[in-house]
Amino acid sequence: MSRTATIAFIGDRDSVLGLRAFGVAAMPAATPEEARAAFAEAVAAGHAIVFVTEDVHEACAAEIAALRDRALPTVTVLPGVRGSSGLAAKEIHRAVSAAVGADILAVGRND
Repeated sequence: MSRTATIAFIGDRDSVLGLRAFGVAAMPAATPEEARAAFAEAVAAGHAIVFVTEDVHEACAAEIAALRDRALPTVTVLPGVRGSSGLAAKEIHRAVSAAVGADILAVGRND
């Protein structure tokens, strides 16, 4: 029986390779060109969930934005092993606010 990963993770080698043991399609990308090629491959392969590191998100921003209104694939940005620029938190905040219809993650607001 052949199994295809329904989850892909695109990013730097150190961030993605550890997840292969869990059945995730690890797609290392060292350059923006490799990131765009890996993202296109993940979408074409029909992965339902595509995790990308912040660097990959920056390289594939237009491609990711074009998929935002589609149910699948769900694209989620995560920080890589080298740390976070804050982009992952901003994107998750945006997605939660859009899904709920309100900014429930606002910090320090007394509305």
